[in-house]
Amino acid sequence: MSRKRLGRFFRHGLLPQLLVFETVARLGSVTRAAEKLHLAQPTVSLQIKKLAAALEVELFTHRGRGLHLTAAGCVLQDISCQLIALLGYTEQRLSPWRIARLDAPRPGANNPQRADGEESPLWIFRAITTPQQT
Repeated sequence: MSRKRLGRFFRHGLLPQLLVFETVARLGSVTRAAEKLHLAQPTVSLQIKKLAAALEVELFTHRGRGLHLTAAGCVLQDISCQLIALLGYTEQRLSPWRIARLDAPRPGANNPQRADGEESPLWIFRAITTPQQT
């Protein structure tokens, strides 16, 4: 594939959009995905629209109040899951070489664990790459 065609994957914040898409596809609802990601519902909807525009495909169809994946959406969901697994693998493989930061957060300061036990949206990558209890 030409570099020009690959360019769509390196602009528009595609990785966060893919993470939002995967959550919507998995949960089947923009509202539930927004709650899970601690984002506003319009933000999630906008990210899905931007992703579809960047990839030039329709990802969901609306049937009544529900969202259903299109064929392209099903393919992208599978690829998104593989990408998330690959990023998790990357995180695992690089962990032995991580340098301890001198400016690491103090205990209790900017804690990624919220009072309600949910992960902060700033820590979404770790939240989606680690197995979650359902």
